[in-house]
Order: sequence, then C-alpha cells, then structure tokens
Amino acid sequence: MGEADVRSRPSVHAVVARKLKLDTLLAGGIAGAAARTLTSPLDRVKILMQTQYLSSGGAADQYKGIWQSLVKVYKEDGFRGYWRGNGANCVRVVPYSATQFVTFDHCKTWILSHTGRDSNEKLHIPERLVCGAIAGMMASAATHPLDVVRTRMAVQPELMGIFHTLATLWTEGGVSALYKGLGPTLASLAPFVAINFASYDTIKNFFYPNDNIRPSTLGSLCMGGSAGIIAQTACYPLDTVRRRMQMKGKNYTSTINAIVTISRVEGATALYKGIWANTLKVAPNNAIRFMVFEQLKGSKVFAALFGY
Repeated sequence: MGEADVRSRPSVHAVVARKLKLDTLLAGGIAGAAARTLTSPLDRVKILMQTQYLSSGGAADQYKGIWQSLVKVYKEDGFRGYWRGNGANCVRVVPYSATQFVTFDHCKTWILSHTGRDSNEKLHIPERLVCGAIAGMMASAATHPLDVVRTRMAVQPELMGIFHTLATLWTEGGVSALYKGLGPTLASLAPFVAINFASYDTIKNFFYPNDNIRPSTLGSLCMGGSAGIIAQTACYPLDTVRRRMQMKGKNYTSTINAIVTISRVEGATALYKGIWANTLKVAPNNAIRFMVFEQLKGSKVFAALFGY
C-alpha cells in the first residue's frame, strides 16, 4: 500500500461522513414535514385549547374536548381550517427536525470520539439525554420566530399568511416579539427532545442492538410513538406556558410566574389543557417521524437522486 493511499484515507472518511450527515439532514427534514402535516388537525385543536383563556378574554371555554373542538373548527373555518398555519409550520418544522437529527447524531459521535470509545459503542442514558437536550435547544433557537408565527396564525384568523404575520409581529415589538417565549420554549423543548430522543435510542438499542439492521416499519412506528408519549407526559405543562407567553395578551414575567398565575387563576389542571389531543397528536407524529427517518436514511434514495 502506497503512501498516497494512506494519506487519502482521511479524505475518504470525511466524504463518507459528509454524505451520512446530508442523508440525516434530508431524512430528518422530510420526516418532520410528513409527520406534522398528517397530524395538523390535532395540533390546531391543541393550540386552541391551550390559548383560549387569553384569546377569549377569560370567557368560558369554547373548546372543551377533542371531538367538539374538531367539529367547531370545521364549522367555523371549513376543512381547510384544520391545516390553518400548517404552511408556516412546515417552513419551521423542516429545518427544525433536520437540525434535531443531525445535531443528535453529531453529539453522539463527538462524545464517543472524545471519550476514547469505538464508534460502534452505545452511549449511556445520561449521555443520550445530553445529546437530545443540545439538539432540542439548537433546533428551537434557530426556528423560534416561525413557531411564534404558527401559534399566532392558529388562533388569529385575521392574520393573512406567514409574511403578514411576521410584519404584524415586527410592528408589535420588533425582534423581541419574534423571540417572545424563547425562554420557556427552551425550557420545555430541551427536556422534551432530550427524553424523546433518549427514549427512542434506548428502546431501539434494546430491540435492534445491531446498528447494521434497519428497524422495520412497524418497529419504528411503535418505538417512536412510545418515546413521544413518555416525553410529552413529562413536559406538557411547560409547553402550555410556552404557548401562553407567545400570545398577545396577559404578560407573564417569567416561566415560574406563568405557572403560578395559571394555577392560581384557572387551576392547576389548566396546565394540562389539551393534553389528550396532544397525546393523540404526539404519538402518531413521533411514530411517523421516526419511521420515515429510519426508512429514508437506511435507503439509497438520496444517493440515487444526488448521484453519490
């Protein structure tokens, strides 16, 4: 073996690594968009149930259950009402989901390489949680303005599209309006993504210890759904606070202040409003997302499309 061949090894390895990252990026983005679009009706209902106290000025709840809320949305906005704000949502969720998967994989690789372990070794659960938390924070910080746009469009019919909503938010408060609620967003989504990815990775390693074996479609669906339920049950109250702080209305001084105020004024159960709709949304959403990701990443579709 010649000296030139030896020198070429790192570059070959780097090319393979870049291709794997590109596959992860594309698969993560497509998986996120597919999952979000298919579960958009339940996402709209969840947001309406979470924010109705502020949007109605404290009046009696108009959205009292999943089915009743779905019917009400249809009567008021028609079939298209279920996907109101989904365009903004997909614009956000593609980079959001892609960033999550790429960052999570990169963090796993970094930890293994910097702790002297082989790349085929498995991370410990605390390490997986750290990787998931970093992935969640990176993705959330990058796409938060679009999350605010989605929330406002879902509850304010007078807002006409993504750009109109962005302009309205800019008029209301400039950059600060676009990043309103970022604190509770990071506080809620970092643990959610941490628990979600760590749960999925742990379950996957239990049933599929060999990394060279791609999980079956049914296996990915079951593992993704289970991981989503575990994560959202633990983190839902912080998600409610996040939505409230994004709304135009009552100002909360902090995440703790919001939790205390909501519990005192509306009762502690208000922190869990919409959780059943969210469970029905999160389980299939997470199941679809991880299933699509696993199938796309494990296939050669991107290599065929882009010629590598």
